[in-house]
Amino acid sequence: MLPPAYSALPSRNLPSLPHRARVAVYVVMNIEHFTFGKLGTAIQPHLTSSPEIANYGWRDYGNRVGIWRLFELFAELGIPVTAALNAEMVQLYPPIIEGIRQYGWSVLAHGWNNSTGHSGLARDVEQELIERSLSLLEKVSGSRPWGWLTPGFSVSENTFDLLKAAGIRYTTDWVNDDQPYWFPTAAGPLLGIPYTLEANDISLCLSARLSAEAFAQALIDQFDQLWQDGERSPRIMAIGLHPFIVGQPLRMGSLKKALQHIQSRPQTWLTTGDGLYDWYAQACPAPETP
Repeated sequence: MLPPAYSALPSRNLPSLPHRARVAVYVVMNIEHFTFGKLGTAIQPHLTSSPEIANYGWRDYGNRVGIWRLFELFAELGIPVTAALNAEMVQLYPPIIEGIRQYGWSVLAHGWNNSTGHSGLARDVEQELIERSLSLLEKVSGSRPWGWLTPGFSVSENTFDLLKAAGIRYTTDWVNDDQPYWFPTAAGPLLGIPYTLEANDISLCLSARLSAEAFAQALIDQFDQLWQDGERSPRIMAIGLHPFIVGQPLRMGSLKKALQHIQSRPQTWLTTGDGLYDWYAQACPAPETP
């Protein structure tokens, strides 16, 4: 596998965003299951005894409590959400799946669960895992997801070829741009829609240990710069969130503050991953391949 070919931003001629927007913002809510007994995202990473229950319980809070606050917040604000959903959630957390349906969140495939990466998998094993995940996620909305985010960015040499062959139209695994782009796979072009490690609650709240207030300000600063850049050419802003982080009581008010700031600015398109694919695929169709 090779990374996407280099492309300098000033050399591009990207069509305008819908509604004459300067920046398109899409919120990705990572809704995840971690296998009990395996280590995962941690607020206190020094706790590693087996079975490790403290960080597991902290993550589990997101599915028990935090997600319901977030359903209500985004409904109140009228902001669309892209749910990066582990397929195993469909079997293990039916009330959350019903909530996704009820609140009309768009579904982005997020692998089987967040304890199962793809790196090092044999091609046939990974192919089966992808197919099993997509088939189960199809039950959420009645159609197969268009997009994919690999759990933990744990890709193999074959991941993108297999995703395209399975019918996936775009991936959010690349975090190297402010604009979408097509990149080649053995099965044809796949669209890369920019995701983020910067405007992401794991980076800001766990790695950087920002306060809730500083977390909100970081999202506002990210947006304001992209909005300014968007005067010259359209920009995409992803916001990566997790119910076990932003669904905690101490961060809800600050998250709302940041979202209201973004929502208040003119020439801003609040959309989903699927919405971005629709716009870009029509404006810049995939290049023809032999």
